Amino acid sequence: MDIVVEAVVLGAVVVLAVAVIAFRVVGTVPERRHCERLAARARRQGWSYDRERPELVDRFAGYPFVERRSNAHARHVLCAQVRGRRVMAYEYSYNTSHHDGRRTTTTAHVHTIVAVALPARSPMVEVRTEDTGSPHPGAVGAHDLKVGDPVFDGRFLIATDDADFARAVLGERVRAALSERGADVPVPFRFAGTHLLSWEDRELDPERVVGRADALIDLLERVPDTAWRDRHDTLG
Repeated sequence: MDIVVEAVVLGAVVVLAVAVIAFRVVGTVPERRHCERLAARARRQGWSYDRERPELVDRFAGYPFVERRSNAHARHVLCAQVRGRRVMAYEYSYNTSHHDGRRTTTTAHVHTIVAVALPARSPMVEVRTEDTGSPHPGAVGAHDLKVGDPVFDGRFLIATDDADFARAVLGERVRAALSERGADVPVPFRFAGTHLLSWEDRELDPERVVGRADALIDLLERVPDTAWRDRHDTLG
């Protein structure tokens, strides 16, 4: 009798194990197909594709990045050389939970990051509007700044930890482009040490990334050369 019971129990365990494995395999099919579609679209645009790069999770600071160790992921990473500049884009995501005493609610946060390598290391300069960007400056010690252009100052919010550099990179050509181009402007954006980066609260779309990268490069090419004159930490 004991042998029969053991056989039944063993059989049930095996069936359960097979069911779990089958569920996991089937459950990964949509994700795998999504990755394959993204990779194919990226290749058509001339970009390389990596499914995930954990080292990018802590690469940048400030909103929308989580400042402490978390469940964040850097997935669907695209890289390319665009107009002679190194460009990277990826989907940055994490979950937060809130417990109201009765139930726990989990919220998924998903952002697309587009980053263009800078010619030299920079201080932090962030440009946003009232309804875009971070709820607070993107670096410790950052403060709000007015550049003295009434039209620009009336439309955009600036945070920086180096007022002189901010005024230098936000020269007349940059301010004019930002004020005139409307929806094509990659706001919010941030000069963040090694990269000029921008972000959107949405899943990654390769075609949209290409347009975003071009807009950032257009912006960077309007920065006067004098802004980099005193930046001795040249980046390769």
